[in-house]
Amino acid sequence: MTDEEELKARIEAAEKDLSFFSLYADQVLEEGFATKEELEESINETLDDLIDAKNKLNEKK
Repeated sequence: MTDEEELKARIEAAEKDLSFFSLYADQVLEEGFATKEELEESINETLDDLIDAKNKLNEKK
C-alpha cells in the first residue's frame, strides 16, 4: 500500500467513524457505552486524524 492509498484509507475510516458518531451518539450515551466526555474525545481524535490525513494527502499533490 502506498502512502497515498494509506492516507485515503485513513480519510475514509475517519469519515465513516464521524458518520457513526453522528447517527448513534445519543444511543451510545443512553446505553452507557461511553460518557459524554469520552464520546467528545473520540470525536475530536477522529477529526484530528481526518484533518491530518487530508493535509498530508494535499502536500503530496
